[in-house]
Amino acid sequence: MKFSLLQENLSKALSHLSRFTSGKVQLPILSHLLISSDSGRLKISATNLEFALSYWVGAKIESEGTFCVPARELTEFVSYLPSGKLDFELDANKLLKLQADKAQSTFTTTGTDDFPELLTLNSDLSFDLESELLRSTITQIAFAASTDDTRPVLTAIYCLFTSDKLTLVATDGFRLSLKEIKLVNPIQVPDDKPLIFLIPAKSLQEIAKIAKLNSNIRFGPTRSGNELIFQLEDSELSTRLIEGDYPDYQRIIPDSFSTKVYLNRQEFAQAIKLASVFAKESANVIKLSLKQNTLDLSSNAPQLGQNKATIDARIEGEPLDIAFNYKFISDYLSVAKGEEVIIELNESLTPALFRDQADPSLTHIIMPVRLQD
Repeated sequence: MKFSLLQENLSKALSHLSRFTSGKVQLPILSHLLISSDSGRLKISATNLEFALSYWVGAKIESEGTFCVPARELTEFVSYLPSGKLDFELDANKLLKLQADKAQSTFTTTGTDDFPELLTLNSDLSFDLESELLRSTITQIAFAASTDDTRPVLTAIYCLFTSDKLTLVATDGFRLSLKEIKLVNPIQVPDDKPLIFLIPAKSLQEIAKIAKLNSNIRFGPTRSGNELIFQLEDSELSTRLIEGDYPDYQRIIPDSFSTKVYLNRQEFAQAIKLASVFAKESANVIKLSLKQNTLDLSSNAPQLGQNKATIDARIEGEPLDIAFNYKFISDYLSVAKGEEVIIELNESLTPALFRDQADPSLTHIIMPVRLQD
């Protein structure tokens, strides 16, 4: 096999692919990249058995072939090279020769027989979404998914398709984010039954990283139905779907509220930051006290001191004291876009709903913390 390509293009591809390799001693092939020629382009693939990524790079292919090469060493070496043309050749002894400006090297390669089979999309059941819409939605909700692998179903994002709407939900048991997307082009749902996928949040976050410059994403299950594949312009990501019963998120969201609080988002975020300095020393707890036209935020750390901040608020309903983990509020405010946010409440120990005036399709629920006397 013999090919040439630009260092900057190869280095960009390798930087993405390196996140998908694995150092499992039992399967050393997972620490390698699979490199092959494909319709005049170079195809580079990596997998850790949970996820797999294939990346296509423009190259001049002089002779076809395929081989596996250690990922970490190749990625590091190429990143150190200056921009410009790189020439590769796989010789009869299976050594990969790399020729760059004022640099020559060789890498030992291995055969491809042990590399896991790469999955293909079931084109009969696939959908197109605008990548920017999906990317922004993932950013808005993925942080609410759990990172605790002891409850795998909560590490997934629940995706429900109807013919004209996509609903995505993430929860870790203490907070929940929900986003509804109206589909511009209605899709054909088999037998008019909603389609449900439990997609690992980590997979969708990877899609958000590599989808920025792509106009559309086509995705759907494999023939077996156990995996999902995302096809972008120059890359393809496959991921295992998570099995299990997702929590009934609709039961978590209250039907009505007795109190509404309207706040300036930036003032609220600043007050949370001030309170966090003390809250970090006291289980991350901050207290919100609703007055007539103000909201008091306070935090108390016995070994450090205490803090209290007052911000203007428009309050509809009865006064109320309630406490939260400040990180949960801070995470939400980091993805809200509007000038004003609304908090809807009932009692001090019932879920609170956070809304962004600029994005009514986004709903965020945070469970309060019990106040200690």
